[in-house]
Amino acid sequence: MTCFTVNNAKKHSKSISHNRKKKTIAYILASSFLCFFTWSLSNFQLTFNDTKIIILNNEVSLLHSTSIKYLSFAIDASLFRNMNTLPILNKEFINLARHLSPAYVRFGGTSADCLFFNESLSNNSGIARNPINGEDISNFAITENDFYSLYAFSRASNLRMIFDLNVLIRKSDGSWNDSNARKIVEFAKSRGMTLDWHLGNEPNSFLYVFNVEVTAQQLAKDYCDLRSLLNTSGYKDSILVGPEVNQVGGSSHQGETYAKEFLKNSKDSVDYITWHQYYLRGEYAQVKDFINASVFNYLSPSIKSMEEAVDSSGNKIPMWLSETSTAYDSGTPGITDRYVAGFLWLDKLGYSAKTGVQVVIRQSFFGGNYALISSDLNPNPDWWVSVIFKEFVSNKVLNLSIPNNSGNLRLYAHCTPEKALLKSDQAVTIFGVNIDENPVWISIQAIPVPSTSSIFFYGLTSDKLQSRSIQMNGEVLKLLPNGNVPPFKPIIFNSEEIVKIPAYSMVFIVVHDTQIPDC
Repeated sequence: MTCFTVNNAKKHSKSISHNRKKKTIAYILASSFLCFFTWSLSNFQLTFNDTKIIILNNEVSLLHSTSIKYLSFAIDASLFRNMNTLPILNKEFINLARHLSPAYVRFGGTSADCLFFNESLSNNSGIARNPINGEDISNFAITENDFYSLYAFSRASNLRMIFDLNVLIRKSDGSWNDSNARKIVEFAKSRGMTLDWHLGNEPNSFLYVFNVEVTAQQLAKDYCDLRSLLNTSGYKDSILVGPEVNQVGGSSHQGETYAKEFLKNSKDSVDYITWHQYYLRGEYAQVKDFINASVFNYLSPSIKSMEEAVDSSGNKIPMWLSETSTAYDSGTPGITDRYVAGFLWLDKLGYSAKTGVQVVIRQSFFGGNYALISSDLNPNPDWWVSVIFKEFVSNKVLNLSIPNNSGNLRLYAHCTPEKALLKSDQAVTIFGVNIDENPVWISIQAIPVPSTSSIFFYGLTSDKLQSRSIQMNGEVLKLLPNGNVPPFKPIIFNSEEIVKIPAYSMVFIVVHDTQIPDC
């Protein structure tokens, strides 16, 4: 039997011998099993190897806190090329975004470094293409009305806007030409807009994408210039994030090296270090990759490598995953917009928070095969996963210590947000994924808890891994006619019962009345 602990249960374990402990647990599990027919256990014979034990106690301490906007999302700047087709002010569109607030909405991406504000451009050479994926990298312009509509969407959705300024408008000496950015900043200020900023997208890859090189040292100077512009234009309190690098965690460490040099020269101009992460290339991703534990484990060394780069820069600041999803190049149709994609997404949210990442920005809210909502404005499964995460997981991260949490069962623990509490109780939400083809049974032993303590179980499953629908405790999730989310109905257990985590499922388990002071 594997023993999972939150913080330290040594005092409990010392009170009984090893053999006596085995007998005690076996008795509890056997007794619980006899009366546990709530969820189709009649044909299952329980053994020690089938059950995991999670022990909670009142000494659980807070590991750290993330931003209250931890789960955020992006709308790619490529969509601004045809603003008439972007439903930015559509009421359904706004409503779906509002369900994910509070959050940042990042307007950025490769096309942000092609974007000009309030200018007339001529392109006599035709459309330029990204040599890597064929994306349009021609210069284009947006109007004042276009920019304001992005801000109006953000405000109506209760989101904080982050706008990516074009860093490839350069002077003859190679430095950044801030004249167009100044137009945007001054316009935003004249309309009373409150928003945040960053400058450029994936600068370490400019040579491959645009055949232009901007060194980390030069970009750092450009950021200092932007910080000065913001400070003197009424945006001193706005955050500035960067450098938005990609290719982190590979053998060349290209992204980390660029970020390290950037931080050495940025003179505290940025508030958060930002980088991008994907597991797979959309063109080649397969369903089996999304239920393969080794793919999940790509994230850990990437975060560690970036942490080491930040530490060695001498300018240690918190980090954001400022653009991230499962598969890059717009994802994979029929996979990254389906139920199976939720496993990597939920695990990323749990693991990143545990390592101290402050914000995770999902690529994307709309557009591409990895979008949270589809082109018909219906929510994809990952939108539901995100909404449920917001409902039951707070920004307070607890130290759930689980041996072998890099396998098929992967669990994390946060305090439960106030809106999901019963009256004024303290609660812990254990959440995660089971990517095994078999179910797992767990017994959550809360020590000490009143006899009235209860466990609310919310299990997410689907009939098919590539389904567009997602079920909670067997019922398909659908928006109500008025656009609201339905009430989430738990299966309720007492604290002594064992709980089934189905095969290929995502779970949110709220343990009420845990009496943990930090929650």
